[in-house]
Amino acid sequence: MVDKTVQLSWTRQVNALPQEIWPFVTDTNRLFKDLKQPSIQKAHITQSVDQGLVQLSYNGINRYEVWEEAPYEWEYPFRFGVVRHYQSGAYKDLKIQVDIKENENGSRVIVKLWAIPRNKILSFWTTLKLKMLVRRRLKNVIDTYDQLAISDRHYYQIAKKKRLVRGGKKRLRQIKEELYNSQVDAAVLERLIEFVRYADDLELQQISPLKLAEQWEVSQEKVFKVFVYAAKANLLNFNWDLYCPSCRSIQESVKTLNQIHEPIYCDKCEQEFKVNFNKTVQLSFIPHPLIRKINKDQYCIRGPQQKSHIVLQQYLEPGQKRYLMTDLPSGEYILQSTQSKGEAMVYVDEDGDNTVHVNISPSGLSGEEVHIANSPNLSIENTTDENQLITLEHKSWSLHGVSAARATSSQLFRNLFADEVLRKGEKISVDNLTLMFTDLFDSTGMYNEEGDDKAVGQVIDHFEILHRVVAKEHGAIVKTIGDSVMAVFCEPDQALRAYLRAQQIISNDERFTDDFQLKAGIHHGSCVAVNLNSRIDYFGSTVNIASRFVDYASENELIISQKVFENYSLQQMLEESDNGGRIEDMSIRLKGFEKESFSIKRIQISDSPLRLAM
Repeated sequence: MVDKTVQLSWTRQVNALPQEIWPFVTDTNRLFKDLKQPSIQKAHITQSVDQGLVQLSYNGINRYEVWEEAPYEWEYPFRFGVVRHYQSGAYKDLKIQVDIKENENGSRVIVKLWAIPRNKILSFWTTLKLKMLVRRRLKNVIDTYDQLAISDRHYYQIAKKKRLVRGGKKRLRQIKEELYNSQVDAAVLERLIEFVRYADDLELQQISPLKLAEQWEVSQEKVFKVFVYAAKANLLNFNWDLYCPSCRSIQESVKTLNQIHEPIYCDKCEQEFKVNFNKTVQLSFIPHPLIRKINKDQYCIRGPQQKSHIVLQQYLEPGQKRYLMTDLPSGEYILQSTQSKGEAMVYVDEDGDNTVHVNISPSGLSGEEVHIANSPNLSIENTTDENQLITLEHKSWSLHGVSAARATSSQLFRNLFADEVLRKGEKISVDNLTLMFTDLFDSTGMYNEEGDDKAVGQVIDHFEILHRVVAKEHGAIVKTIGDSVMAVFCEPDQALRAYLRAQQIISNDERFTDDFQLKAGIHHGSCVAVNLNSRIDYFGSTVNIASRFVDYASENELIISQKVFENYSLQQMLEESDNGGRIEDMSIRLKGFEKESFSIKRIQISDSPLRLAM
């Protein structure tokens, strides 16, 4: 006897366009919570689960359903869905699909359910409950999402104030007063406190300062500064989240950097990965438990918004073919599949091909390039003998978290959290970092001319200036070596601006004699972060090259690599500056790198330093 399938469907007209409503309805973690579904947890009922599937169950003691869940499938911004295979409960199988169809009034959101009952009596009552409760709840939830989408508002802005822990109000007042006296932006602080008071637990489980900066239309550095001071004042705590570079999901969260130990295992990709300060380690925040306790329940763990970098995801059985509908922003994407080798580069723009067929074959994807239109007629076929999870994702990383590279190159963060260092012996890769070394020109002559006392006083004063200007440009002093300084920044233009600021201050400061001449070298590239003398230090070729550059600089000169010079922001800065400096092309060989010739730029600073583009 063939099991009878129960079909249910609900339709709701909304004012928002598909692209506008998509981030809300595809946030399935929130969607199921708003529909008053119980929270879920991973279950381990059987030893083996098919590739790509996961065993789940509800947390509630009065809910006994256990199921295997296939990967969510979606086609941005028009459709998403999931299939569940229940091992107990009212249904054997359940399929959920949401379609978003644009029309002249906005969009129609269509929610469909297909269910195969386990028995007639139990399924009758469950189906009746679905018809009555889900319809009403869906209406309210979709209407709320529509309101948020068209008004460009956020959940916490329409929420009621949440309860703080006992004594939390008093502590919050004290912390607020303390932070007002710490030179943070008062308006940003007020917004943060409002967020902590009104946001629900889902929004506060993993707070991103950069995401809030985007929402609030405030500079990232202002918001990050408030968050760092708030963490020091115990308004917030922070965690280091370790992301798998392949699936970009969080595999571990640790409270301190010294808890990181390579390699990290990704249970989704079933492989180990190395830690990288730029890509795989992100800083996130959560309210301090003495202010507000946060429930960390989850209602969905693999929905589209938890992988928002993926615009298409399809789970195809052997021999299966799909015709897909999408509307992709122009840009570069990566096409790959879990059980197939390699990947393909996909370039999307209005001049791309309108009809595209992708074949996932046993030979895999071997780096081919595909050019497609923004809204192509796209088909994907699995001609292998294995199930394939096929994804199309943005090439660039767009995580909103503060990278470990950015946090540890912040003087403010290093000052307030000096104990945040790596485990001894641990070596962590840093893909992109700007290194600046400064030194004094003819310091021996200055000491002989000025005498030790006066010369040392000037050196100490110049260290204080460098600390100040480096911090202002969101960099950090790693160490001083004699008269020289090693500093790190995220971007080359920050290093150049810091050097020019220092030159400007020194040239106009009566504490410094004419014999006091500052020079510097700047390079950008990859290096390795380690724990040295209980602080984060950096080693590698990029560091060595930057340290050699400064030896080639004369008085009031700066040596930068060609890579640094090609930085777009630095180019703009130089173009907008006055003709106070001269730029000279050179080719040099460095000690320890005799086999390689380095193209550099020698920038000579006159008595009237380059005007800074503020």
